[in-house]
Amino acid sequence: MSERDYLNELAEFEAHYQYDTTYMRELLEHSPLAYAKFADFMPLASHRENLDPETYWIAKLAAMQVEDCGACLQLCVRMALENEVSRQLIESVLEGGSGLSDDARDLYDFSVNVASATSVEQALEDRIQARFDKASLLELGLCIASAKVFPTIKRALSYAKSCNLIEIKV
Repeated sequence: MSERDYLNELAEFEAHYQYDTTYMRELLEHSPLAYAKFADFMPLASHRENLDPETYWIAKLAAMQVEDCGACLQLCVRMALENEVSRQLIESVLEGGSGLSDDARDLYDFSVNVASATSVEQALEDRIQARFDKASLLELGLCIASAKVFPTIKRALSYAKSCNLIEIKV
């Protein structure tokens, strides 16, 4: 793609999701080759093949809560709503998993543990291993790991400091 195509794509994304893409534009400006690779990463960051939408978005939102200053979490909320995830489920995740079913709470806790790089309690790990097949576990790993990329780039540019007081809207 050309730089113009990328800029048009970013403008559309920014308008659709009300998300500031300044850091992406700067990546494109300062290293078009790096941006092209970043753009190739984007489909992986939203890959969902085996997981149902609720499972995917519980994991993505929980991981993003661990990683983010607020703006990327708000983006994920908008995307979850666009994928017809219920407001109640999203609010429960944002409230630390309160009100979730036992299975959803397990998934939330597991996702937070994995995103935080903290050990997972053996009983929780056993329940998750029994619930998900290998393909789904791998997809959960991709979902959780990819949540780290965007906030990490923003933190490297010191942009995370400016958005840490965002009120998340569901």
